[in-house]
Amino acid sequence: MMHRFVFVMLAACGCGSQAPVAPPPASTCPTVASSTAPVVATASATASASAAPVTSSAPPPPREPPPALSVALDAATKAIATSDWATADKQLAAATTAAGGDDAHFSYLVARVRAVRWAMVNDFEKAAAAFGAVIPSLAKHPELKDEFWSHNAMMMIREAQGDPAAALAENDQATLAAARGTWDPAGRETLAFQKDRWHRAYLTRMLAESRTGSAKQALVDYAQAALDDYRTRGFGESVAVLEAYFAALDGRPSDALAAARRVDLGKDDDVEDLYLVVVGLEAGGDHAGADRVRAIMRSPSSPRISRAIMLRWLELDAKGEGFTPLHATGS
Repeated sequence: MMHRFVFVMLAACGCGSQAPVAPPPASTCPTVASSTAPVVATASATASASAAPVTSSAPPPPREPPPALSVALDAATKAIATSDWATADKQLAAATTAAGGDDAHFSYLVARVRAVRWAMVNDFEKAAAAFGAVIPSLAKHPELKDEFWSHNAMMMIREAQGDPAAALAENDQATLAAARGTWDPAGRETLAFQKDRWHRAYLTRMLAESRTGSAKQALVDYAQAALDDYRTRGFGESVAVLEAYFAALDGRPSDALAAARRVDLGKDDDVEDLYLVVVGLEAGGDHAGADRVRAIMRSPSSPRISRAIMLRWLELDAKGEGFTPLHATGS
């Protein structure tokens, strides 16, 4: 989604309140447990963000990281970009030492770079473990955005693992984290609403592909309702990519093509949006256009969880194997 997953390594990210860094399998089909427990919107999960109190002033920003931590994370990021895993691991160990154990934000800074390191080699279980190790302590700090962004990253990791039900659970947790949070009083509710509804639509429609009969139809209807809700306060480009995706799965090629072509590639460079543009163009028969978008996606860029996943999905779709949003049954 435009203004959705902007995980730029060690730099402040877009959309004002987005997370700074990277912060995302071997892709697998959903497990039996996940395929029997669909996660859909609950009133408490989706309404809580809009009910969050708005205070008059924002809490103070987190402390600046010590120089040793910044240097180690920067070196780790550069090593990840060149696939120098030994150096990356050495620098991450140094970063862990420099972060100490008392500052939750510093631990989060290390965790998100560590997650990128593992995402780049498609080990999404270890990427998830990096965030899982810090989320409990982050939940004790509502003044930080970090818990929200950790669940946001975990949502994408669960997608990469072929488990949209677990991804929906992470979406709920991100929404609840925003409801508890005190950070960004002016923009938190809008951000949480947009993230929640876009991902609820996307993931619920993805989950529907693994169901049949009335269960599938109910999930399709829930996904459409979330999209309709999102369009009231969302971005036009982000609406278009969802419409392209829905139409592709529904077998409506002309609608998929029309929606994908509404996306302004000069304005929307979100890698997941671009993946869904490819899905829509391919469904509508514009293979040359899809190739041009793939080329944009593959152009050199900093290491990010989202980019690692999207490029892998392009490969899996080309082979017609593994779980991707286009082949959400895992076949």
